[in-house]
Amino acid sequence: MGIIQVKEIEFYQDDRGWCIRPISDDDIKDGIISDIHMVSMKPGAIRGNHYHVNKTEHILIIGSTCRVLVVDNNTKEREEKILENNEKDLFVIPPGVTHAIENIGNDVSYLFCFSRVKDGLKDSDVVNNKII
Repeated sequence: MGIIQVKEIEFYQDDRGWCIRPISDDDIKDGIISDIHMVSMKPGAIRGNHYHVNKTEHILIIGSTCRVLVVDNNTKEREEKILENNEKDLFVIPPGVTHAIENIGNDVSYLFCFSRVKDGLKDSDVVNNKII
């Protein structure tokens, strides 16, 4: 994808299951992590359909197959990616890019999200913009 950065993040797996660290120690030390949350998505559900004015959002998708659609609000360029349930990519979405995620699989998916913003935010910077 050219609009957003997709980071493969390492995860560890053994006979008990897996472990993943989407937020690095350096991210935490920088002190610019905000709005950490996790949401679930039932099959057919859509999340997002918005953009952020100042925040860079990071989204890790875990679970079922999902479609990620992004639109650069300045150039109107669109990109789409199908994320299979075994991929562990961290999507880094810059400010001004509308993003939406649709669960197109048969199982529940989970989105672990966090944002990076300098100097904190005094107000919400979410702007609704339906693309799916």
